Amino acid sequence: MMRRTVTFDLGSRKYKFTTTDPQKEVEETMNEIREEFKGYLNVVDKYGYDRVFLMMLLNNVHEKLTLKQRIGDLTKKLEEKD
Repeated sequence: MMRRTVTFDLGSRKYKFTTTDPQKEVEETMNEIREEFKGYLNVVDKYGYDRVFLMMLLNNVHEKLTLKQRIGDLTKKLEEKD
């Protein structure tokens, strides 16, 4: 796949990154981030972008770990039924 640079507008800032991911995946990812970021717009001025990004990252990692645990629990239940 071809590497390309993508510009990502978030709030009043622009970020650039390089990716080989398909355009559809990039757009879906950026849209998810924008939607989540909207929930923090009221505190960006108070805490700044870095802290808001940290809060978003912590929430995402927590959600990922929770989902991983749930999948593990469900897998265990399915294996016990066999």
